[in-house]
Amino acid sequence: MRRQRCNATSARFGLACLGLLCLLSSAMQAQVLSVASEEGRVIVMPGDLSAMPGTMVDGVNLSVDVEGDFRVYRAVFRGETHVAHVALDGPTRHMAFDPSQARFREVLPSLLVELDDFSRLDEVIEAVGGISGKSYEHLGFAIVQLSATANPGEAALSLQGHATVTDVEVQLGRPPIVPL
Repeated sequence: MRRQRCNATSARFGLACLGLLCLLSSAMQAQVLSVASEEGRVIVMPGDLSAMPGTMVDGVNLSVDVEGDFRVYRAVFRGETHVAHVALDGPTRHMAFDPSQARFREVLPSLLVELDDFSRLDEVIEAVGGISGKSYEHLGFAIVQLSATANPGEAALSLQGHATVTDVEVQLGRPPIVPL
């Protein structure tokens, strides 16, 4: 009888662990997001993980590790490995893998938002937890500024389906121009 109870307890513990792993795996997957940018779809990586095992998104195998003083982002795409290093002691940065250019890009803490009704920009800023916003109605869009710690990918996805938002894109940092 005691052995049966022990086996039943072990089985319940095993199921609980499996459930916890599934939850952690889906939470981890939720932090790697495929979103629109001004240059096409990009895969936004989590900005605060110390490690993430290989995750497949849109045909790209992504992982995050910590090596020394750096968070190291890796993407295996079309048989090639692409790597980006971000200092752990620096400001919070969100990186995205851009499949069209096969490289990592920094994601800025802002969104480009197209609206049906620009008078509701404050409502959109509040809905996404933004800091501020500026309307460029004559150009057909607004820029919503996010906090440095906010994940722009999550913010962009949260605005999809908003009553006044017709389109939303994350903004990517430009690579430095190096004269030859």
